[in-house]
Amino acid sequence: MVVALFFPGLPAAEAEETPGYEQDSTNAVEAYVNAIRFRGNAAVPDEELRQIINTAESSSFLGLGLFGKSDKLFNPEDFQRDLAIIKKLYIYKGYFFTDIRSAMRFRDNGKKVDIDISITENEPAKIDSLAYEGIDSIDDQLRKQYFAKASMKTGENFSVEKLIAERDRTMLFFREEGYAFMHEDSIRIKVDTVGSNAGVLYRIKLPEKLIYGPINAIVHNPVKTDTKSREKRFVEDGIQGVIFGKQNMVPALITSSVAFRPGQVTKASLEQKTLQNFGKTNVFSSIGIRPDSVRDGKLYSTIHLEPAPKHQIEPKLLVDNRYGALFFGASVAYENRNLFGGAEQFKTTAEFGTQTIYSNNLLGNLEENEYEKSIPYELSLKSSLVMPVLSNPDNVYSAYLEYSQSKLPILLSSLNGLIRGSYSTKPTPSSRVSFDFFEFEWVQKDSLKGFSKLFRTDLAENIGIDPDDEAAVQAGIDSLLETHVNQTFRLRYNYTNLNGATPAKNIWNLDLLLEESGSLAWLIDELIDTKSYSGFSDDEAQIFGTAYSQYVKVETKLSFARNLSPGKQVAGRMHLGWMMPYGKAESTPEERRFFAGGANSMRGWLFNTLGPGSSESEAASNFGADIKLELGLEYRWKFFKMFDQPSGITFFTDIGNIWDRNGPYGFSLNSLVNDFAWDFGVGLRIGSPIGPFRFDFAWKIHDPAEEDAWRIFKWNPLDYTFNFGIGEAF
Repeated sequence: MVVALFFPGLPAAEAEETPGYEQDSTNAVEAYVNAIRFRGNAAVPDEELRQIINTAESSSFLGLGLFGKSDKLFNPEDFQRDLAIIKKLYIYKGYFFTDIRSAMRFRDNGKKVDIDISITENEPAKIDSLAYEGIDSIDDQLRKQYFAKASMKTGENFSVEKLIAERDRTMLFFREEGYAFMHEDSIRIKVDTVGSNAGVLYRIKLPEKLIYGPINAIVHNPVKTDTKSREKRFVEDGIQGVIFGKQNMVPALITSSVAFRPGQVTKASLEQKTLQNFGKTNVFSSIGIRPDSVRDGKLYSTIHLEPAPKHQIEPKLLVDNRYGALFFGASVAYENRNLFGGAEQFKTTAEFGTQTIYSNNLLGNLEENEYEKSIPYELSLKSSLVMPVLSNPDNVYSAYLEYSQSKLPILLSSLNGLIRGSYSTKPTPSSRVSFDFFEFEWVQKDSLKGFSKLFRTDLAENIGIDPDDEAAVQAGIDSLLETHVNQTFRLRYNYTNLNGATPAKNIWNLDLLLEESGSLAWLIDELIDTKSYSGFSDDEAQIFGTAYSQYVKVETKLSFARNLSPGKQVAGRMHLGWMMPYGKAESTPEERRFFAGGANSMRGWLFNTLGPGSSESEAASNFGADIKLELGLEYRWKFFKMFDQPSGITFFTDIGNIWDRNGPYGFSLNSLVNDFAWDFGVGLRIGSPIGPFRFDFAWKIHDPAEEDAWRIFKWNPLDYTFNFGIGEAF
């Protein structure tokens, strides 16, 4: 773009005389910048002004000299240039007659200086005339559409930002209407100013209007130079293509991703969609659309595709403190990004983690000789296959297999096997709907030495069982340890405005889940497997001699984040959940319930040690509950870097709990008011390429398990809960 700007009569973009110091003052040169204050700057925020100037005040964590910038000597010459830059910024925004003055105050015998910058913005310039030349050749309808979306109007405040925005809008508008070679140099802008008025003239030179001609697609050899001896040619759906090398790639993968065809009017949006479609396949590392030539009003173009490595191995480390002590693990995953040539993604993962030291923090009601000392661990093997629908890259089918086994600190071991089939689609660019149309999970639990005693002391009363009733206790244990299957249908809706939100707007993420288990198993039970099995009555849910679950579940997670300024952000979350058994089932399966406490939940409590309600038993908390309500709020402040990644601290608070549907810890209005948990805390965030490392220290404000629930009134800074994790909590 060539911009001709004329500002007759405007003052030079230089700072006014700056009272308060001498240029050759020894004190000024040797003083450190203690503070910079801005006054009168209504049009430009303080943070924006601080970013454009070189003079900077020293900063550190809570003034302790940690993680902050080193003290910087005040430089009078740099400061004069800073004032000139501020003046230019205001002219850029249309405030031609801004007056900028500064004053200095020296402290500590001249070792520190406080700087006050006073800005008198005065009135901004107004656009008193706006004209366009060079678009007389387009038809009236197109011209009407063009002016309907103008970003500048007469009578509005003038700014160079608006000039550039209108230039960019003009360029994009005509690229979308067949003028493929419209670019910045096609637009010249002239601005005439008189006093506080500005007249704007856009001179537009339109290139030739084009339609798409022949389209070629080339898939280059990922490991060798392209040679004709190893090529596969195709012509499909109006696109000519060649695939070099011994690559297994079906032509439909390429043609279905190209959003434009020969004979269509050229549109920038179609080319952008083509790039996005190829990117979604996850098969190509480089994608480019190159205009080759123009003949007879037709644009000849070639799409160049560089395949990404087909095979990938990804190791990971897993570190947190989910059971109180350090939990350390590792995983290794193998991924094939194009299994059958149609962008099918196959991935298999092996993962193992274990607690590094023995801990009995959940077994406080048992003597050491009454239980088996064991270290918790988790092992899982997972495989998934994602198969895109080539005619619509946003739609995918997927299959998932998992086998896992674990030993829990509540004296239980568990074996799980799961198979799932899913379909996923994007109804809008910001949302996705997924349907698990088939899921079958097999669950087997076994008890370790001491579980029977633990059940009596920590769990029985929580679920309404008299711990002195031996028959009832044994029935409860048998029910809990009974091998069962979960046959589940699941519908999930996700929404985020992350891609379309501006930095100053709220970023929203919504996750809604509807889940039902047991309906298909019930049909098999009623219509196919009508036999009787030992240990089951006709009123119990079982198929082929194995119990099955019946429940419905509703869950929603909502989170938001808003950038307050560079490096400062406020974020919040809400997590609601409810489930209940139905049909022949009397309870919900423990592995599908809600839990509270831990690095991504209520951080004042360790992993799964909160609730239900006012329950005092941390062991009982590990069996979950059917109702959940949690809210969280964070203030994130990134002000230094580690590993070249933004780092800082976070202040947070969480409130919520889990509840049973009924019984002594059942959900009610009275329980909601009295049995909520509440914490607050501060966390250190150390940036890394895989996400920030979180070190959170949380203190309990209100603990429903305590007789005197308001812990804040006897606050002890050393009585904190520590949680560690990777990535933000939400």
